[in-house]
Amino acid sequence: MAELIGAAHRPRAVDVHEQPHQLSARIGRLGVPVLPRTVVLSVAWVVVLALFAALGSTVTPYDPLQQELQARNVPPVWLEGGGWDHVFGTDQLGHDVLSRVMVSVRPTLTIGVTASLIALVTGTLLGLVAGYFRGPADGLIMLLADSQLAIPSLVIAIAAVAAFGQSIAILIVLAGFSGWMGFARTVRSSVLTLRSRDFVVSSRALGADDLRILYRHVLPNIASIVIVLITIQFRSLILFEAALSFLGLGVPPPQPSWGSMINGGRDYLLSSWWISVIPGIALMLTVLTVSLIGDWLRDVLDPTLREAS
Repeated sequence: MAELIGAAHRPRAVDVHEQPHQLSARIGRLGVPVLPRTVVLSVAWVVVLALFAALGSTVTPYDPLQQELQARNVPPVWLEGGGWDHVFGTDQLGHDVLSRVMVSVRPTLTIGVTASLIALVTGTLLGLVAGYFRGPADGLIMLLADSQLAIPSLVIAIAAVAAFGQSIAILIVLAGFSGWMGFARTVRSSVLTLRSRDFVVSSRALGADDLRILYRHVLPNIASIVIVLITIQFRSLILFEAALSFLGLGVPPPQPSWGSMINGGRDYLLSSWWISVIPGIALMLTVLTVSLIGDWLRDVLDPTLREAS
């Protein structure tokens, strides 16, 4: 009997020949988080982009600004006439497309990350004030948010570039202050619910000041929402920067960007489609991977979704 009881409590060895879904389920029951394959690939893509952004032109096969007019519109390696000298081909001026796609990661991530942080800090602080203190502050902040939402961001960007010129710093400020409204409205709605919860009311009754309640009780309870929201905002700001660069109002030349590369090849779509399509694919994959990571974070951090599953 003792041997049977010991065998029942002895941990069963995991068979490495089990089917992948069976092995994942067994690992999940042990309490070890298992990342979906799409999330793993998405994180890998983001890591590769981060390396490109950090290393810049030191890892590109060619100088991204070097023109080689004798090698204009060379097709990618998998098409007839292409070669391994230019894996993704060249554009209408002889630039190596792969090198320009790689070096375009730095301004895209710089603008996206910095602007997302600006939108995060600004929107979260204003949302906390509006939702917790209510009153005139709430009305003023929501009026400002609604007023800015009524004006298209591209119109504001065109006016700002015309007034202050074209630079990455201007782009960061424009992108950052074009996205704070989503943070403010979402945080405000969450704080409106939290401010009447028992633990907040009890803390206030015990004499805790408003700043301590916001820092110790309210902010930790909205952290998961903010984390998910920043992935959505980051995706939107990448597209915002690409749209401005496509219109010639984004990253100043001669620095390449995915949006300006797509615009530069639109007159060659029938003869040299890779000039626009390849940077477009890079942009699409980046937005898609950020979306997949955001969806996974929402599923992990949202308690209602965990209970439903």
